[in-house]
Amino acid sequence: MTIPSNNLKLSNINFFVSSTYIDMKEYRNAVIKDLQSRAGIINAQEFFGSRDKKPIETCLEELDKSQVFLMFLGARYGSIDKSYKKSFVEREYDRAGELAVPRFAYIIDENQPVPYKYVSLAGDAEKLKIFKERVRSELTVSPFTTPDDLAQKVYSDLVRELSKYDLIIGNEAEDKEKLNSLKLIEEFKLLPKLLYGKKVSFKAGLGRCKRASKNECIAFSYDYGAAIKRSLEPMDKSLKSLLRGDGPKEVFAHGENAQMLMKLSENEVFNITVKFVLGEYQESRPIYDLEYEPSAIAATVISQFGEKKRVIVDYDYETNLLIGFELVEVRSALS
Repeated sequence: MTIPSNNLKLSNINFFVSSTYIDMKEYRNAVIKDLQSRAGIINAQEFFGSRDKKPIETCLEELDKSQVFLMFLGARYGSIDKSYKKSFVEREYDRAGELAVPRFAYIIDENQPVPYKYVSLAGDAEKLKIFKERVRSELTVSPFTTPDDLAQKVYSDLVRELSKYDLIIGNEAEDKEKLNSLKLIEEFKLLPKLLYGKKVSFKAGLGRCKRASKNECIAFSYDYGAAIKRSLEPMDKSLKSLLRGDGPKEVFAHGENAQMLMKLSENEVFNITVKFVLGEYQESRPIYDLEYEPSAIAATVISQFGEKKRVIVDYDYETNLLIGFELVEVRSALS
């Protein structure tokens, strides 16, 4: 049996969590926190907020945005959608089937103690029994006991199964993100005006702080004296090579972000998200000509005794395009 790694990411996968709430709150929290720690995106009633819609409409709307359906059944049948005479959870289960998203179902172990106040009685108990039997007939179901037991089983199942649905997990997801960032940076160097505002993420160390120059502030629309820059030390060799030559080599920040960037240690590696910025500034170059300056000996005979003096007669203005990285978000690579 292959035991999945405990640190594989579930990056950018959208999970819908379906269960009754009051009796399953601790179980939901355990699973949600575990998935969020692995970069999963959660659609659950804890995050729905207020809306001008019926609760079941909100639930189904959020489910439609999801890629994976997780269902936990305890001893309560839950709130009923009177139009369908089914619980919200059963309606969500049906909709997930219609959407053909991967469905993972977990039913509480029959020997697990449940407070009496969280146990459905009479008609609701019968509906729950029929629903559980239906789920067991349609899916392979795992029993669970404690919140930690449920969270561990959910994660193990996802790591084992999701790749079958073309959902990328773990290092494969990180590699794909890295390759995408490299591609965007390479394109930004060639076509900066087409890639302006795009965001990329990478791991890097940071050099010492420097004040952004006046020309840099003009180009990026910063207030001169309120912006800083720090050199980047990418951990990835391909990125380090890409940033050589004419590539951006520093990350800029202004205002409050500048204060935050200034405080970061030089002895730590960070996960850094930046956006592409660009702008123009002008440089003036003097145009010189020669004129005669009378000599002290014979001021009236300039052609014979005069000396030539180099003087500025005009200026030539050159417009320069500057590209760079502006800080969006930074966090320790150890977190």
